Amino acid sequence: MVVTTGAEPRAWEPARAAVTWRDAVETMTDRLDTWVEVGLVTPQQAARIAAYERGALEGAPGPWGGGDGPPPPPAARGAPRGRPTSRTSLAEALGYVGAALALGAIALLLGELWRELLLGGRLALVGVLTVAVFGAGLALRTADAPALQRLTNVLFAASVAGVGWFTGVVTGDVLGMDWDARGASVGVAMFVVAISLQLWRRGWLLQLFSLFSALLAAGMLLSVLDPQMDELWRGVTIGVIGLAWAILSRGGWLGPRVLGETTGALALLLGVQLAAWGDPRTVVLVVGVVIAGALVASAVHGDHLHHLIVGAIGLFAFSPQLVFEVFGDRVGGPASLLLVGLLLVLLAVGLGRARREVEPHAADERHGASAHRDGGS
Repeated sequence: MVVTTGAEPRAWEPARAAVTWRDAVETMTDRLDTWVEVGLVTPQQAARIAAYERGALEGAPGPWGGGDGPPPPPAARGAPRGRPTSRTSLAEALGYVGAALALGAIALLLGELWRELLLGGRLALVGVLTVAVFGAGLALRTADAPALQRLTNVLFAASVAGVGWFTGVVTGDVLGMDWDARGASVGVAMFVVAISLQLWRRGWLLQLFSLFSALLAAGMLLSVLDPQMDELWRGVTIGVIGLAWAILSRGGWLGPRVLGETTGALALLLGVQLAAWGDPRTVVLVVGVVIAGALVASAVHGDHLHHLIVGAIGLFAFSPQLVFEVFGDRVGGPASLLLVGLLLVLLAVGLGRARREVEPHAADERHGASAHRDGGS
């Protein structure tokens, strides 16, 4: 007889057995129709379960290595006692730390030897390193282990940085471009490679490199086109890129979705802050407060915690500036304190709403798991 409770593991107690193993299996197979009706299993799964149990009754070996009869306790079946996942994560972390230390040592050596290298030596060194890192990523891209998959994404991101480094050497040492033109070239080259890899193989590190290179390319290109350009247009450009990034991530074009929405919204707020240094400062700050408030409202109504975090950052950044801009220094100080207090209350309400939205889902999942466990006992 199977003795189960809500939290205790399944245990076999022959002294209290009231039915045979065959009767227990037949009772379980009779309940398959009920399980199908309530949606616990599909009809195909129920048919496979029934066929498997009939085979076990006829003497076919079960998954525990025996024939007819109940399975032994988990300890007797050689259940794993260690934590291989934790050991793997620790080994992976140690590997990344060791790689970072090695890269730091290489960077120090290059800092000492870089000026002594000829132009051809610099290009060869950077090019070989970039190709080697990218080739290692290609070799590991089909690996099934999660640790190797993460390592592949890191290698591809490092190859993007290598492309930017190589482009910087070419444009600076070979072509002799100025700082703005060199930065624009580096940004464009990195963006082309990063977004291509991101669309081919999605990863959070590649997404960050893609957005950073896009912002770098846009900012430097504006400096090349007009070094005296007003900060308003720089901010508008950065904000448009951030808005487009968030929309593309929301639509599933860029992944991970939450990271894309968060970084895109942060870039949008950065653009608003840059634009606020231009002439229409008050209007831009009002726009920033409206955008931040919309993000907080979206978080409260839609249970998007990342929107709440970004919106709170925007409110704390723009609201005091707007108060000082409108009321001046004398009233601005106390009014800012009052506004910050109200924002904290609003943030607390948003967090409470997000918690209420999350807890019912967790409770439903626990209830469903308990019902499934009781139905199988």
